[in-house]
Amino acid sequence: MTTSNRVRWVFDCGNWFPSESDWSKVSRSIQLEEKERIGRFVFKRDAKRSIIGQLMIRKFLSEATHLPWSQIKTKRDLNNKPIIEGFNLNFNVSHDGNYVVLAGEENISVGIDIMKNCYKGGKSLNEFFRLMHRNFHLKEWAYINKGTDMKKTSSFYRFWCLKESYVKATGTGLTIDLKNICFVPQNELKKDSILNDTKLFINDKLMSDWSFHEYLYDDYIITVCIKGSITPVNFKLITFQDLISNAEMITEEDENYCKLFLNKEEQP
Repeated sequence: MTTSNRVRWVFDCGNWFPSESDWSKVSRSIQLEEKERIGRFVFKRDAKRSIIGQLMIRKFLSEATHLPWSQIKTKRDLNNKPIIEGFNLNFNVSHDGNYVVLAGEENISVGIDIMKNCYKGGKSLNEFFRLMHRNFHLKEWAYINKGTDMKKTSSFYRFWCLKESYVKATGTGLTIDLKNICFVPQNELKKDSILNDTKLFINDKLMSDWSFHEYLYDDYIITVCIKGSITPVNFKLITFQDLISNAEMITEEDENYCKLFLNKEEQP
């Protein structure tokens, strides 16, 4: 396994304001079906996060396979997860708030999730918890539902990232009964420290073949789920120029597509 096949990238969309020329280049550098999907977003924020995710995937695959950007062809499996045929490369993307993150591995199943560490729902926190507690094991909920509201919120997002990273790594999606999945943290999250000792139980059985790397990145919680035991990797903040340095335009110019994007509101 080469270093380029193990990546952890983060991109800050909050400081990226693409020009018409930028949007033209990136929208022509992804597959047509992904371009069309991204074009259906109502707000710029969602379109930007999605297209950055696609650029991250293509950059990772090009560097890991040593194939030119134009020869990278992904498709979606039965669980709607993008894959590349002919290579045992696993990758996953997530986004929340300003950040988009990618985890990439070779020969190892991987899932990733990110959540901003603040409650932003329309309901009161108590009402939100009343609706969401059904998705958690009793032991998890006891851990979440203690301390200040800030501590409860942080614990909730930590457990949610753990669960979602796992179901993304397994490819099952959030269709399984989440109450049967029980995570048992051994330590509290800390900035500038990667935790990898949280344990997973399913139907009360320890699943020792899964590892969880947990990060505090600015005001965000990031969790990477890995099949097996492997050394955690630090996240690297990448720039727009990093992303497009080897990009090739693979579709025709579409001026109307760019103008439609520029006329959208940034966010709700």
